[in-house]
Amino acid sequence: MDLKNLTELELYFANHFDTVLFPVLAEIYQSKGEYDRAKRVCEIGLEHHPDCSDGHYILSQAEMGMGNLAAAEKWMKKVLNQYPDHKSAATALPMVQEQLKRSPTTVKSSWKRAQSVDPNNQFAKDYLLARSKKKAKKKSNVSDFPIKNQSTPSVPKNISLESISISPRLATFTLVNVLKQQGLYHQALVVLDILDKKREDKKRIANECKAIKAEL
Repeated sequence: MDLKNLTELELYFANHFDTVLFPVLAEIYQSKGEYDRAKRVCEIGLEHHPDCSDGHYILSQAEMGMGNLAAAEKWMKKVLNQYPDHKSAATALPMVQEQLKRSPTTVKSSWKRAQSVDPNNQFAKDYLLARSKKKAKKKSNVSDFPIKNQSTPSVPKNISLESISISPRLATFTLVNVLKQQGLYHQALVVLDILDKKREDKKRIANECKAIKAEL
């Protein structure tokens, strides 16, 4: 069987719901932006293989693509509980948690985990550095000036993606929105380029690119 042939995989899956190959079919749907189908395949496959980390991760990405961020967070956590060194899940989790407005402590903890998994993760490095600098400044000024409701630093705007390998699995329109809201427009364009190579919605990609370039 050709594992790149969608029709063959669909026919095989229809007759073998218990196949260990379900993540392959789900990822093809995911790459085509058919998140609902990717989700359903994962749900069926995970009934037979509940410990399949690939299935859980693709399911998290499908939920993310559909805008179900709380569900995406749940499945990312499950992946990391099974495989603490899963780089893509470790990087995606704090991004989703920022969108969900989780507590600063929770977000910081997740970024620390991402840095522990991948010491070269520039997102984690810059986030934690910015937080450390802000904390030091607060400590040095606390005796002279009252500090009021300082918010947790967002991911700095000068992050370079040159040293970061964005997995095609991680690239979604939701990630584009996360980066846009952080003011990371160049990084958002990088993700859109990946989505274009994955043959996602061309019209949506063009509109996103146009809107982002207008901000530059």
